[in-house]
Amino acid sequence: MKTSVERIDAHTVRLTVAVTAEEVDAAIDDAYRRIGQKVKAPGFRAGKAPKPIIDSQVGRDAVMAEAQEGLVTDRYGEALGMEGLRPIEQPEMGELDMIEPGKEFEFIAEVQVRPELTLSSIEDLTIEVPPTTASEREIDAQIDHLREKFATVEPVEGRGIEPKDFVLLTFSGRIDGEEYEGNSVDRYLYELGRGLMPKQFEDGILGAKPGDELNIEFAIPETSSVPEYVGKPATFDVTIHEVKEKVLPELTDELASNIGGFATVEEMRESTRQDLDRTKLFANRRAHEENARAALAERLEGEVPDAMIVSVRGAMTRDFLSSLESQNLSIERYSEATGMSASDIEAQIDAQSAKSVAEELALEALFRQLELEVTDEDIEGEIRLMAGDAEDLDIEGKRAAWEAAGVMPVIHEQVMHRKAVEWLLSEDNVVVTIKDTEDTEDAEDTEDAEEEGKEQL
Repeated sequence: MKTSVERIDAHTVRLTVAVTAEEVDAAIDDAYRRIGQKVKAPGFRAGKAPKPIIDSQVGRDAVMAEAQEGLVTDRYGEALGMEGLRPIEQPEMGELDMIEPGKEFEFIAEVQVRPELTLSSIEDLTIEVPPTTASEREIDAQIDHLREKFATVEPVEGRGIEPKDFVLLTFSGRIDGEEYEGNSVDRYLYELGRGLMPKQFEDGILGAKPGDELNIEFAIPETSSVPEYVGKPATFDVTIHEVKEKVLPELTDELASNIGGFATVEEMRESTRQDLDRTKLFANRRAHEENARAALAERLEGEVPDAMIVSVRGAMTRDFLSSLESQNLSIERYSEATGMSASDIEAQIDAQSAKSVAEELALEALFRQLELEVTDEDIEGEIRLMAGDAEDLDIEGKRAAWEAAGVMPVIHEQVMHRKAVEWLLSEDNVVVTIKDTEDTEDAEDTEDAEEEGKEQL
């Protein structure tokens, strides 16, 4: 087999494949053999019917068509590997001439391939990553979280209701002047900051003390879990019976023992530090790669084919639906739990698809700009990684099979991406600054409180 490639435009090539007469004859013999297994001819065992009998029962044209289909499929995949082409869509071949025994066969395929784009620059790449070690504040917060398992709720005196308090209250409510299902509670211990009621309701009881009777009015916000209530006036008559707060137990060696079997508070603190540091180191490394890839993709120059984004979007959508199915979740339940509509989900997948394609093409552009190479040792390493590093692994056999299947360009890309990422992970090539998380923790805590749970109304 001989191949040649002619570039038509930035994204399309014309691939010509010439197949020898011997290969054509072998494909025809294979087709007769496959079809013959299904033909029942009197006086002949299964698979032993001669070609004239098969022609009379199936038709010679049908045999030639099957032989040609198998030949084109196999040789097209092999030609992709020989020429190092990675198609992004099915090829356009038009109407092919039928193969003939004893004659060479040629077919031409117009193929959309991955483009070789460029980067505006690889100088002064700068990214921001989270720290690799936990702050004292983070350690305190984690220990407080553990202490909360042993917390008690105690009455408070001499002050009004504050955020995150517990309030024993009674209320009755009306929407647009009408009572609704579950509109009243009697002596209910309500926890502020959980999003159980609209923020306007909680704002209305802040500062109130036991014995106070309140009338709270507001319009139902868009965050309501009952769409038909949105925008309608709500009125609540509220009586405050008692105000309580969560009290954490004193941090002692005894508590440390009860929490995790630690001998001392310092031992618990050190264990907490080590756990957080491991988590933060992993997050730091992941952010380093993700942010470096994103920064590089911002410098990508050239047109990204829509077909690539469509292909990745399809794969991401299938993966997303498969993930939901594995969790026994429907789209409707997922949307309800996350507050994302179907169009929101689709838009998110679209954005992720475009980002993924741009980052891959940027890595390949970086590989070429650095004049890196894919060596035989690299290919062997990828084959071992994908096929399993068994002692009796037939590397050459695997390579020949993958070349015939046309998957070697994919292997090459994996090596290109890995080597480009290795370059990005070097601090000699990318300027890395550590994000100061202390200033953002209060804001994040506030956002978490606002997002936690859905309102009842």
